[in-house]
Amino acid sequence: MKKVWIPAAIVGGLIFSAGGQEVFAASGQAVVNKALEFQGKPYVYGAPSFSTSVFDCSSFTQLIFKLTTGITLPRTSAAQAGVGSYVDRHSVQPGDLLFFDTSGDGGIHHVGIYIGNGKMISSETTVGVHITNVFKGGGSENYWSPKFKIARRVSGSIRQEKAPAKANPGTANTQVSKPQSSLHPAGSVSYYTVKSGDSLWRIAHAHKLSLARLKSINHLKSDLIFPGQKLKLTGPASASSSKPAVQKLTKWAGANARTGGIYKVVKGDSLWEIATMNGITVNKLMRANHLFSTIIYPGQHLTIPKS
Repeated sequence: MKKVWIPAAIVGGLIFSAGGQEVFAASGQAVVNKALEFQGKPYVYGAPSFSTSVFDCSSFTQLIFKLTTGITLPRTSAAQAGVGSYVDRHSVQPGDLLFFDTSGDGGIHHVGIYIGNGKMISSETTVGVHITNVFKGGGSENYWSPKFKIARRVSGSIRQEKAPAKANPGTANTQVSKPQSSLHPAGSVSYYTVKSGDSLWRIAHAHKLSLARLKSINHLKSDLIFPGQKLKLTGPASASSSKPAVQKLTKWAGANARTGGIYKVVKGDSLWEIATMNGITVNKLMRANHLFSTIIYPGQHLTIPKS
């Protein structure tokens, strides 16, 4: 029988074919197209999640991916850097997330969306949502390129993980929507074996757990995991990790964060995270401490107003 060549089908703006790269490119371009619609929107540090009028860098990427893929990314750039699959700098495609260390401390402080031709779109402090040179083109490339840390691909990889569930809609086995490593029941406890390319957020998301819950039941102090590691998916939370975030605070005047007190800044903190942890706005925290910028430093003591 003569083979009949069937072209790739185009459905809802996505290109489906035997190869995976077309899916990545099409869904990534949808992310870029949506991001471009917000050019010129102003930057506001600690902007609320899913705002469509003001953004900081990570709230911008969070909104764009929610609108185009239905995926809810974590709120901060550092947490977003653990989502999706690692992409080499020289293999980035439109729609990939680019992460940068803009403080020089080895951490992640900025995220943008690669749009192709060495450029990205992101929400920047002084210019808002803006297209800039990252890997070529000169100018701002000289600032961004040395600060680049990692690239991650989210839209294609997570869409593919969900595909098996559609192929078997009647199955009662919920493992089909989870990463492909096997679960190992042991009494009342189930385990997941980490694969290369996994992130803690991706595993938690696939198994309908919060990141905090997954870390708690595995007594993890950070988001670092390694291939071959076995993670509990069920079980009691650790006593230490189940304590509220306020346990990180020092020299409290009251019983907890909502009664006010003093917080000592540690390395990696941001004003937005401290405000969120204590149920107050960034502006309220800045006013209470007579701050004129969002810059803070380890060892600094901040007054936490009553919420």
